[in-house]
Formats: sequence, C-alpha cells, structure tokens
Amino acid sequence: MAGRIPDQFIDELLARTDLTDVVASRISLKKTGQNYSALCPFHNEKSPSFSLNPNKQFYYCFGCGAGGNAISFVMEHDHLDFVDAIEALAKDAGMEVPREQGAPDRYEQNAELLKRLSESAQFYQQQLTQHPDKKKATDYLSKDRGLSGQIAKVFGLGFAPSGWDNLLKKIGTRAESQEQLLLGGMLVEKKEQPGHYYDRFRDRIIFPIRDSRGRVIAFGGRAFGDEKPKYLNSPETPVFQKSQELYGLFEAKQNTQILDQILVVEGYMDVIVLAQHGITNAVATLGTSVNSQHIRKLFKLVSKVVLCFDGDKAGRSAAIRGLEASLSVMQDEKQIRFLFLPEGEDPDSLVRQEGKEAFNKRLEDASSLSHVLFEHARNQVTLGDEEGEAQFTRNAMSMIQQIPKELTFRSVLIRQLSEQSGIDSDTLGNTSIPKQRPSANNQSDTQNNTTNEHIPHTGNDEEHYAPAYDEYDSYSNHEYSSAPSHYESNKKSTFKKDGKFNKFKEKEAFFPPAPSSLSRIKQASLCLLLHPHIAQHIDLPDPLVNQVNEELQIFCKIWRYFAKYPTKNTGHLLGEMVDQSTITNIYALLNHQDATTKQKITNAQQEVLDMVSAMEKNLGLNSSIARLKSKGNESIKDSSSKQELRNLMDLIRQKKH
Repeated sequence: MAGRIPDQFIDELLARTDLTDVVASRISLKKTGQNYSALCPFHNEKSPSFSLNPNKQFYYCFGCGAGGNAISFVMEHDHLDFVDAIEALAKDAGMEVPREQGAPDRYEQNAELLKRLSESAQFYQQQLTQHPDKKKATDYLSKDRGLSGQIAKVFGLGFAPSGWDNLLKKIGTRAESQEQLLLGGMLVEKKEQPGHYYDRFRDRIIFPIRDSRGRVIAFGGRAFGDEKPKYLNSPETPVFQKSQELYGLFEAKQNTQILDQILVVEGYMDVIVLAQHGITNAVATLGTSVNSQHIRKLFKLVSKVVLCFDGDKAGRSAAIRGLEASLSVMQDEKQIRFLFLPEGEDPDSLVRQEGKEAFNKRLEDASSLSHVLFEHARNQVTLGDEEGEAQFTRNAMSMIQQIPKELTFRSVLIRQLSEQSGIDSDTLGNTSIPKQRPSANNQSDTQNNTTNEHIPHTGNDEEHYAPAYDEYDSYSNHEYSSAPSHYESNKKSTFKKDGKFNKFKEKEAFFPPAPSSLSRIKQASLCLLLHPHIAQHIDLPDPLVNQVNEELQIFCKIWRYFAKYPTKNTGHLLGEMVDQSTITNIYALLNHQDATTKQKITNAQQEVLDMVSAMEKNLGLNSSIARLKSKGNESIKDSSSKQELRNLMDLIRQKKH
C-alpha cells in the first residue's frame, strides 16, 4: 500500500530496534563508559565526536550536530528517505510494514513485474556460476576485464547464455509470467508468430540496473566480442525510464561511507572497475547524455557532481551537453565540475594504469563549470578583433542567462565575464541574448557516438542503433519560436580606443519567472528549523495555534517540538516526525534557495517574533471586522463598539503603512 505508516507501528519498530546494533553494523563503535563513541560518519574528523547513548536510544555528534534515533541514522547514513528507512529497519526486525489505505504508487501497481525482474536477475547470476558455458563469462570478467568475484557479486553481474528461450523456459512458464516479462522488456514478441516470444538478452554479460532502493528495474547486456550492438539496454517500461535513472547509484549509496560528491561516467564497466579500485562514488547514464533530471537528482544527495568525459572530440561534445543540462538547475552551494581524460583513455583503463590516488588527484583538479563555459564560448569565436569579442560575450551570456536569475553564482559569472569583456556587470545583467539551436555539427557528433564502445546503447527488438544520447533534453521548441530575435537589429555598441566595449545595450530580455519566494510564515518556519534554540524565547497565543491555515499549522508543529525539546535539532525532528506531509514540507523548506541566507542571519528570533506579531494583528483585524459586520452599522452605538471600531481603523492604517 502507498498509504501512511501508522504511528503505532513506528513506535513498536523503534521499541524492537536496538540503535547500537544498527549503528555498529555500519560504523566502528568504541565503548566509553555507559555510552559509545565513534568517528562521525556524517562529516570528516580525526577525533571521535559521535556519541551514542544505548539507554536513551539516541545519538549525537558534537562536531556537526547530527543526532536522532535509529530511523534518522539510517536515513542519513544510507541516504534513504523516511519510508525507505522504515522499511529497511522493519526488514531487519522481521516486521512487515502496514499501510493505511491509500492509492498505490507505480511500483506497487507493478509489484508482479518487479518480482519477475528480480527473478530474472537471480537467474542470470545463477548462470554465471552454474551454466556449462560459464567459463566463457567468468574468463571474460576476470581475465579480459580484470574483475574480482567480490565486485561481480556487489553489482549482481550475471550471464545470459546463448539460445533463444533460456529465461522464457525458466521464468515464463505461465501466460501471466510471460506477460510480465514482455512488459518488463525481457522478452521480444516474434513478428511472424504473435503470442510467441524469445529472450531479449542472449549470449551476453548481464548488468542489473537498480533503482535508488535497490529494486531491479531493468538490465544491460554486453556482448563478448564486437557484435552489434556491444551494449544493449532494456527498453523503457512502467518501472524504467532511462533518462531518470543512473547505473550504480544504489551501490554508491550503499558502499560509500561519506557520500559528498558523485562522479558521472559513461559506461557500466567504468563504474564497476572504479569501485574495484576503491572509488565507489561513480554512476553512469543509461544510453543518454547527462540531463537536467540527473543533475537535479544528484543535487538532492550531494553538493558536488563531477562529470567525466574522454578528451576526444566526442567527449568534448558530450561535456557541452552536460554543461547545458546543468545551467538551469544550478543551485548556490552546489558544484558541477568537468574531468577530461587523456585522449584514448576511459576511467576503466586509466584507473588500472594510475591507481586510486592518481585518479583522485585528477578529480581534485577537475575544471570548474565557469572555466568550461567561458572556454566553450571562446572556442566558438573565429575572429580575433572587436567582432570576435562581441561574439564571445554573446555566447557566454546566452549560457549564463539559463542559470536561475536569483543565484549568487550567476552574478559571479557575470562579474567574471565583465572582467574578460570590459563591459560593466549591470549592462551585462540587462542584456538579452536569444537561445541558439544546437548546431548541425553537434548533432552529427551525437550520432557518431553510437559506435563508442563504452557507452551502453538502447533499442527495441533486433534494431539497436538508436543514438547514444538524447538530443538536447534541456531545449524545447517554444524557446526558439518565442525567443526575441531583436539582438542584431537593436544592439548599440561603442568601443574604447583600446578596442574594448564601453557600452552594450539592447532591449530588456524576457526571463522565465523566478521560483516563488517563501511566504512570511514559511520564512519563520525556516528560521526555526535552522535556529531551533530560538523556540524557547517565543510564545504563541492560542488563537494563532488554533488557526486552520496549513502553513501556520506546520510552523506550530515545528515550534512545539523545539519548545518541548530544547536540546534537539532538525535532524531529531525529522527522525521522530511521522507525518509524511509535514516531512515533505520541511524538506522543501530546507532545500529552498533562501535556506542559505537564513542559516547566516543573526536576527532569526526577531524575524519569527515579527511574523507572530503580524499574524496576531491580522487575527485581531479579521475578528473585529467579523464582529462589527455581525452587529451592523445601526448597532454600533455603545461605547465598547465605538472603541472597537476606532481600534479597527488604527489596525487598518497600520496595515496600510
């Protein structure tokens, strides 16, 4: 069921779960008196500041402030959401998670499909160790690719033997099972015999593709030789959309102790070989270029994403697509960096040659987004004079304008462009540059990439020659048709004697609407979340607490918690909160662009008090209006009603000012 998990079950789960066992299974604990201590898994430190109290079933880090119960620990350590953490703990405790009635999600609607996919993964893994032709597969993995049995087990690698119906005979013995296998892309229907099927994956190494919760949702298959296609992915299904998933993300979350950055590479084998060499935070796209959805998904997990590309022309083209995909979803406090490998090398080959330390050094030296952006803008210019400088500026601004307008990062890039172009920042900030269509050259590069060995390919039936990259996910036709085309006809430029721009004016651009700002109540809620100690100095009147307003109710829940537990923080709140709707709203606040600013303010308490005061006045205003309306004009004759009317007028005047 997709409904809410009952509070009673969560209480019972926590009662039956020993926090010490949960933590000890993930990090090394040392007994210190009645408590346990450890190096905190949530930030880098050299001396232990993480403390666990087994009697209170509570942990706290004196270094970074992380704290809570078993649920919050599993959420933070295993990078799971609240529901997933509950399910993980329940599984360990041998308990089944009950759900209150609710609409099933797409995974629950396809529970049978997921079961068949899981059985398929087990079948392929068994063939790798039991099939008569297993030596062909094990030799390829161990001798040709240098993989250990342990790393093959971590990623669940398998073997699809040659033959047309191995999987069909094992799992598709019933019509219902065949239907699910067909739906999941494991079978292909024969064109000449409708209702008859054959295995999609044959004579290949099999790579299970897992979602963020570890469920098998699709597969990739790699041919042993130079057969076409070398890589074959499952088609899209009700549980698998290739543009939204990343291979190895589940394994990265499971096997990386402190997951603060993620490396995006181009192939399954790159991910696996890097993990074998101790670099466990790599993921790969699934036959598509890096898109905005990928970046947005990764930014929810980490603050730094490194996009890794070959140093050849195809790699550079792929990097530009990654750059374009990143711009619209950039956030302050987040980083996108670009790692270009030597030509002819990929992460698989390079980490074998250099080892972990040398490869990590390359990661540290990866190029910043700003460097790649300005380099790309410059590379598109052929002239070395004023016209060339003008074109460079237009190229750079056309990309910078795709970054959300309110970000500090955008302002920094404009300032850097001002230094390079000689145009003042204010003028650049008001410049309108229409977006350009992808060039024909870029499109041909995209098509040429389909022959690149380490990029998995996707297709249907026996025709698997679809482009390796989706074409420019971040563009849409309306952006071209509606974009202003007045740049050339309306620009007014003059130059200084040294050839640099002095003025650069044109009509004001049309910008997409900026993300909505937080209401005053939500800003106050954010202040409480980031500065929980101020709750002790704030009193809420009962009329305010009893309001139906949803935003105000969330504010009151946050206030009540911190007022009741003065030593606890937001981590504790999220760990103990059971209302999923409130949790979702709290995460939305913490992820909002204003959170960085609110974290740094010194007058958070006053901001909350001002909001409470304003709400009280507004409440009084509305109550007075309601009472006076109910009395009618003729009834306002007694002195108390007249005084209330005068007070009402004062309130209205204050509100106007």
